[in-house]
Amino acid sequence: MASFIISALLLVGVSEDNGLSFQAQVGYEPALLFTGNDYAYTFDGIVPRLGEVCYFSHSLSGKIGIVTENGWQMRAIGSIAQSVIPNGKTNIRDTSSLSQWGSRVTRWESREFSVGAELGQGRKFFREKGSIHLGLEFTWGKLSGDARFYRSVGGDAEWRTEHLTSTMLGLKGHIGINIPLISLGDFSLGLNPKLQVGALRELSITGIPADFEWRGPSTLSKWGIALGLITSYN
Repeated sequence: MASFIISALLLVGVSEDNGLSFQAQVGYEPALLFTGNDYAYTFDGIVPRLGEVCYFSHSLSGKIGIVTENGWQMRAIGSIAQSVIPNGKTNIRDTSSLSQWGSRVTRWESREFSVGAELGQGRKFFREKGSIHLGLEFTWGKLSGDARFYRSVGGDAEWRTEHLTSTMLGLKGHIGINIPLISLGDFSLGLNPKLQVGALRELSITGIPADFEWRGPSTLSKWGIALGLITSYN
């Protein structure tokens, strides 16, 4: 932490000498994302419900970089995100011809970490300085869920639950705008709507019981929209 502060102070000094300025941002971003075919569990019906094809994610991010005299912004990004898929499809299946276990809805939870970079250009919004920006992040994490299975035995339903954990890896990108709401000296608070694209691919899975097999590798979509709050120091 001390080395990070020292590096930031050195960056400020070098930036001022070269017509550049230091910038740091902290943001919170809730997002609504499409689940994708591999994990979406759709019930019977003509029109699928929102909770069947979309899921909620929220993230905390930190950014640090420089701003040039003509308004160009270059930042490094680090973030952590958590997602919940309340009505998901399981990623394993029964291969035994005797047991015939069928799958029900699985509730998935993920924890993801990302690092990347962002390029922005300063713009005026309601007489305040904001920005339009593009970003790309390398993402990894784990997806865990309790998969429920059922079968009919003598006319009665029998149930079992298997805990599954998948490791995942992928990329995600975004295009967004930072619209300032309040400014106080060098600090500002703004809205950060953005369009997000990308996907995470399964690398491995643990928790597969005997007579079951992995359906994957499955892909979790990261396409969707986010509307966050971001605090900036310039």
